[in-house]
Amino acid sequence: MKRISLLVLFLFAACYLAKSQDLSQITKQKPFAINGTVGLGLGTYNVSGIPARQRDFSYIFNGAPTLTVYGVTFPFSVVISDQQRSYTQPFNQYGISPTYKWITFHAGWQSLEFSPFTLAGHNFLGGGIELNPGRLRFGFIYGRFNKAIEEDLNQPLALAQQAAYKRTGYSTKLGWGTERNHVDVIFLNAKDQASSLNNTPISTELSPAENMVLGISSKFSFLKHFVFDMDVSGSIYTRNVLSDTVENLKLDKVDFIKDLITVNSSTQLLTAAQTSIGYNATNYNVRFRYRRVDPDYKSMGAYYFETDVQNYTVEGMLRLMKGQLQLGGSFGLQNDNILHDKSVRSNRKIGAANISFNKVDYGVDLRYTNFGITQDRGLNPIIDMFRVARTNHNLSTMLRYNINNKSITHGFVLVGNLQSLVDLNELTKPNSKSNSKMANLSYQFGLPKKLFSANANLSYTVAEVTFGKTIFYGPTLGLSQALDKGNLGLNVSVSYQLQRNNNIDAGNIFNINFNSSYRLGKRNAANLTLNYLKSNSRDITLPSFNEFRSNLGLTHSF
Repeated sequence: MKRISLLVLFLFAACYLAKSQDLSQITKQKPFAINGTVGLGLGTYNVSGIPARQRDFSYIFNGAPTLTVYGVTFPFSVVISDQQRSYTQPFNQYGISPTYKWITFHAGWQSLEFSPFTLAGHNFLGGGIELNPGRLRFGFIYGRFNKAIEEDLNQPLALAQQAAYKRTGYSTKLGWGTERNHVDVIFLNAKDQASSLNNTPISTELSPAENMVLGISSKFSFLKHFVFDMDVSGSIYTRNVLSDTVENLKLDKVDFIKDLITVNSSTQLLTAAQTSIGYNATNYNVRFRYRRVDPDYKSMGAYYFETDVQNYTVEGMLRLMKGQLQLGGSFGLQNDNILHDKSVRSNRKIGAANISFNKVDYGVDLRYTNFGITQDRGLNPIIDMFRVARTNHNLSTMLRYNINNKSITHGFVLVGNLQSLVDLNELTKPNSKSNSKMANLSYQFGLPKKLFSANANLSYTVAEVTFGKTIFYGPTLGLSQALDKGNLGLNVSVSYQLQRNNNIDAGNIFNINFNSSYRLGKRNAANLTLNYLKSNSRDITLPSFNEFRSNLGLTHSF
């Protein structure tokens, strides 16, 4: 009886699913199944001219079995090598979310989102339920958001785990509608337990905090083509529940808040909001977006927000010639210092435009982006020497042309990119130069019936900054052949890259790589890789060297 109880607990505590398990289909699932792979790898390494970057001989055995019980998946991994021995469950945070009709249960480790500014993907260990009968939208979760971690002063700062208080909380959602049209009200309350640590951390500024968030999330479609969405939240965050309280604090009509959260001198009320309205038609669409997040806005149900930011964005797309020609673009304005409490205010302009024309045998893609930043006076005047005023331009393009038939194929692709930074401040301009250019031309040749292909590639890159100019260029050639009805694959590639620094020869790199794979039946395969690298450096600060690697791998699937 005891074994049965342990088995039941294990099944419900260790189930990580990509999708919720539908209990109504459980009788159609296999009661027990196991599958996965095991592999053995052997490697050699030899180098001259530089210190060795790995061991002369290495081996690794790995296995990835997956146990499935009535559709519930338990993944494991085993690794044994000359450098590491471990037996792990790669998803050591397990959760189960069984579904029956309109009811979904959550247990174990979960990551849910009720709205972007309240409960938004923070992992927690606990349970919950979601009910969606008809148009009702209800959800409730409770669990541990952080576990207590004691400070270890004996460990180096880089290796020590960051101390943390145990944090528990809950969140609930109540709404009405469908995914296409709905209004949800979300509430979250979480708190650190000050007594969860035996010793108060002294090397960090950690203090027990408490948070309460109320948000509204909605989405509406109307007049067939219009879509509107909105997310608004307010967060009351007490950074230190042990701080001095504010005597005789009166909150007028909302005095009940003091019963829900600790309010003291470290408490702050901040808001976050985003909204958009768009028009979607068959051949075009346009959308306007607005986003505003107060400085230091936080929610214990989310990990990170870009704060002190205000965005205005318009974006659109147009399809012509039966979708073969597509025109798109966006433009946005962004600024910080939204509470007018900083010395300066930074203004950004972000623009993008793209043109795409594609047919079966040829196509062109062109994209341009522009990112600019300037600064205005905030609380204090701006000194011209430190004023930031820059624009970053980026232009990229791709052209392709294919000739395809049953016996022979040809493919040509040309890719180019230009990027430049323009400093509008004449005082800082001489020291902020940054430009790059890149071009890549490739040709692919194929004989489909003979399972043969070849490719040739020529690349050229220029990176130019204030203190120098570097050029990389050179060809790459490759051959690929499949034999034995595709069971044996042979691939070889050779590259030769040259480098020039400030118009002076800096050396070259020669690299050859060989790879072969062979399928031994349906469940077994072998792979052999050989790589040789020769670096001829003419820079006295960088040595020349030769390096050879080999790897043999065997895999079995079950």
